[in-house]
Amino acid sequence: MADDAILQADAQVSTPEPDAKNPRNLAEWVDVLSQQGMPIFTHTLRSISGMAADRQSSASELANVILQDAAMTAKLLRIANSPYYNTQAKSISTVSRAVVLLGFDAVRGLALSIAVVESAARGANKARLAADMARAFHAAVQARAFAQQRRDRSPEEVFIATLLFSLGRLAFWGHASEVADRLNAELEQPGADPVALERELLGFAFDELSLQLAREWRLGTLVENALEGKGEADPRVSNVELARELALTAEQGWDTPEMKQLLSRLAENLYLPVNDVEQMVVRNAGEAQKVAACFGAGDASELIPLPQKPRARVRREAEDEPGQINRFPEPDPMLQLKILREVTSLVEGRFDFNLMLEMVLEGIYRGAGMDRTLFALLSRDRSQLKARYVLGWDQQALRQHFAFEVSPVKANIFLHVLDSHEPCWISRESDSRLLGLVTDEVRYVTGEAPFMAMPILIQNRAIGLFYADRLPSRRPLREDDYSSFRHFGQQANMALSLLYQGR
Repeated sequence: MADDAILQADAQVSTPEPDAKNPRNLAEWVDVLSQQGMPIFTHTLRSISGMAADRQSSASELANVILQDAAMTAKLLRIANSPYYNTQAKSISTVSRAVVLLGFDAVRGLALSIAVVESAARGANKARLAADMARAFHAAVQARAFAQQRRDRSPEEVFIATLLFSLGRLAFWGHASEVADRLNAELEQPGADPVALERELLGFAFDELSLQLAREWRLGTLVENALEGKGEADPRVSNVELARELALTAEQGWDTPEMKQLLSRLAENLYLPVNDVEQMVVRNAGEAQKVAACFGAGDASELIPLPQKPRARVRREAEDEPGQINRFPEPDPMLQLKILREVTSLVEGRFDFNLMLEMVLEGIYRGAGMDRTLFALLSRDRSQLKARYVLGWDQQALRQHFAFEVSPVKANIFLHVLDSHEPCWISRESDSRLLGLVTDEVRYVTGEAPFMAMPILIQNRAIGLFYADRLPSRRPLREDDYSSFRHFGQQANMALSLLYQGR
């Protein structure tokens, strides 16, 4: 027993925790970047990437993860409304609608890319990051265009895989370390061989780090195949490889012999005349500048090379945003109107009950500026009222605790809302009869903060209710907030009424 204890103690001494400033090998770098280097980014990425493996993941689950990050939500919707993605120019004001119009995989990929760019933008080696990110965006836009020309089933997936190909490089330069400073200095020397220096100072090349991170974070088969160099076996991977080669070659000049040879190879691969390919890749380079800026990588966008033209200064979207995005959404009347219009258009088209509820809930959360929102549904036998969709803070706890038995002997304010078909706004100034229905069970859920509830009806029969509060921020609820909340509930009820009238 004593020997076992000694052996265990020796094992603990021989495997110390990696030093975040000085990881010693590839495994330690992966561990540091995953656990210590950027834990918030990693948590978001794990949550989103985990949905790729689970094809049963719903639009609401993906929207929930994205909506937890106000900055990501704002950037994703801005990108989703850009001409590059939203070719049909349909207004997209909610994450739920973005998933429906653009597709689950496209939105998931956008969110992953935003997480990478956001994490790298806060890094220590700004110049290296900007140059590598410029190359990554340039290659990603080119690869998407090649995939479209080859009638790929998902050009967006190729775009994301190309962008994430540089994950290891971006993560490395974004993490402050002594070896990064040494490598940066060595790379400045004339004639420096980047891959040789990476192996000499790190013991591995950046592509190996990218591959291990892609596996650790489950970024998908296409990214892994590209990093493993499987272009000959997979035409989709060849799009990534050709695009990366083009982006690297363009940095040496668009009129070099190497570029002319590459354009000839591209023409053969894409079954196009060389002149058409040349025009296409030049257009793509200009488009890449805009896409990088749209993602918030303004410095990178200005480094993407264009042939025989001064680099156009692309408007930096990130500079147009407020410097600090509030932790809690503020009421936004214009956003409310946009979402209400989109709910109306949903009713007029192919009606989706769950999507309508998700969009209304997102409108209450982001448009009316609530901290916590949910839709609770009555069970089939009408014996239980339980949370079904939840947005905002404390989601897990709210979902777990918002469950009430429907019984005459257990009357409470939520059951009163269902029975009366009337909305309510409960605060200390509320009617004493309503306050008497705020039971201990209700107070446990609401935290004794003011809240609002509104019934959802089908053929004049309650099926559930919307709930909203500002418990986490302790911000007050006002008359305008209650009016906005009711308006969204009324829109949901009107939509359901039209549905059951045969619309």
